[in-house]
Amino acid sequence: MSGIFGILSRNGAPLATPALDNMARSLAPWESHTIRTWGTHSIGLGVAALCSTSESSNECLPRGDKLTGTGFTASGRLDNRADLARTLDITPNDMAKLSDGELMLKAYSRWATQAPEHLLGDWAFAAWNPASRSLFLARDHFGITSLFYYADANTFAFAPTRQALLNLNLSSPELDELYLAQVLVAWPAYHGERTVHRSIFRLPPAHTLTITATGLDVHQYWRMEDIQEVRWPRRQDYVQAFTSVFDQSVRARLRAPDRAPGVAVALSGGLDSSSVTATAAGMLEEESRHLGAFISVPLTDSTQYTGDHFGDEYPFAAATAQAAGNVDLYAVLAENLSPIAGIRRQLEILDEPNHGAGNAYWILETMRLARAQGFRVLLTGQQGNAGMSWTGDPLSQPLAVQLRQMQLGEWSRAQFKTLKDQLSHASAFKDVRVRREERRQWYRRSAIRLDFAQRLNLLEQRLSDPHDMPSRGPLEQRYRILQPGRSTVGATYAELAAAHGLEVRDPTADIRVLEFALSVPDEIYIDPQTATNRWLIREAMKGRLPEEVRLNRRRGQQASDLVPRLRASAAQVDQALVELETGAAETYVDVPYMREIWEMVKTQDTPEALSKARRVLARGISAGLFVNHFTSRPALKSRAAAAYSSSHMQSVR
Repeated sequence: MSGIFGILSRNGAPLATPALDNMARSLAPWESHTIRTWGTHSIGLGVAALCSTSESSNECLPRGDKLTGTGFTASGRLDNRADLARTLDITPNDMAKLSDGELMLKAYSRWATQAPEHLLGDWAFAAWNPASRSLFLARDHFGITSLFYYADANTFAFAPTRQALLNLNLSSPELDELYLAQVLVAWPAYHGERTVHRSIFRLPPAHTLTITATGLDVHQYWRMEDIQEVRWPRRQDYVQAFTSVFDQSVRARLRAPDRAPGVAVALSGGLDSSSVTATAAGMLEEESRHLGAFISVPLTDSTQYTGDHFGDEYPFAAATAQAAGNVDLYAVLAENLSPIAGIRRQLEILDEPNHGAGNAYWILETMRLARAQGFRVLLTGQQGNAGMSWTGDPLSQPLAVQLRQMQLGEWSRAQFKTLKDQLSHASAFKDVRVRREERRQWYRRSAIRLDFAQRLNLLEQRLSDPHDMPSRGPLEQRYRILQPGRSTVGATYAELAAAHGLEVRDPTADIRVLEFALSVPDEIYIDPQTATNRWLIREAMKGRLPEEVRLNRRRGQQASDLVPRLRASAAQVDQALVELETGAAETYVDVPYMREIWEMVKTQDTPEALSKARRVLARGISAGLFVNHFTSRPALKSRAAAAYSSSHMQSVR
């Protein structure tokens, strides 16, 4: 993934000479990128560019206009190139040579600050206007991009990683304790503009930022919540329309460099990545090309840990690959990357604790193997569950269908739960919820120290968060999963992929797909005759997916063999726990309780052992190791400098 960076002296003073170069040094570990910079007096812009399309080899950004002094930098991929070409009157010959960054510049030249509304894909850009002394930043609607910034009275800086901003030493790093606590207890309020570093902010998706000498103006230019429901006469009308939109989103993401092996996909046994795989393979077959598919495989039998889920997704992935015929399947065993080593490596890349720390080893190994095979592009299907493959709510069906499909007792319990969830939003019931949660020892579902949580008044804060209360309906539940205008998922994947010289692309996160999926009435997602859920994607994939995959109603369990993997690397777990109890981490995470859970994980082969290994042990170790690193940062700063080579940079003046 490419990324943009820059620094502005807000008071008009000349930039410190090494500032932009320091940021570039921090991005040197982004594998196989060319780093280019442009600057003049009080503004400097840059890009860490990954050649992920055939057109990107022609790109020459950042660029400054010598007459006007304007500056522009951009990164990413546009998925509506044809539409933009028609609107901007660009000829086919010119379009064939025009990079996506250059196309963003043309769009900005036409529409200025309204340009983001016209761009589809995974992208970010920055534009400097010397006449108004303003800098304009924009990020895509819902894509896989990362963009962070720092601002004080004199300086504004932005970059695709926090490390590039921290290495400027513009302020003393300060820990956002509430953010850390929210990650630990899986309270998604940390999504949005905040980061674990108080002085550094994230530009969320679907937002722009305008910086002047006196102010910062953040603006949301698109709201997923404004999507309107669409009613059509026949159920098949939805299937046909969805298929068209989904195919368009997949095809747009198959662009790759001319000399690269092509496109790969992170495949699982589920409907989303399988649908992406089958659709992409069909399109590539038209060009006699193959699709690489990487599937995480447990090293041992994990059935005792997965309950109603299944742990080994390889048979389903193999069935999808065999049905397509032109899919090369690679098993991701991660034999040489333990869960703890994966967590440490993830922290090096993200410089932030991660909610899904237990998945780090197989995600990182998937990316490493894909890059080792020469791929630059990795498809995924991360946003399908709340979008195109939504299960549907049985209570959204006509009453007669509800009663036919559900036993009376089951139906009554569902109705009661809906009423209870609605009442939970009323202030009169909040005290009852607080007392109930306290009796349940809510903090034991995580590694958080009780005194730390109490100091922050964490339980009461969470129970008063309107965004974290029980959903009032299926649409609200879907928004809670997607976190529109707030999601951090894209930024996380962008940074992880960039560290491996990859660009991750997700057709299920295409806003055309999301807009359509959210406009479909909820009852369409369930077959009224058979009560089959996720009906829309199942029906659309008839003839593409093998029936055992298309009709499978059990869900896969990621990192299903985490427990035996932790046991096999017990010394690393023990070492991590020692580090936590002898460092600043013990102020925030309950190491004695984590040791209790570790003893359980070592002896019990149950779904609870897997759940606690993920929620308490892996996430707690991730948070604790981060805190220890954070407090020792002065001795460890600028770790990227050794990897930096001046020959890796190009300066444009």
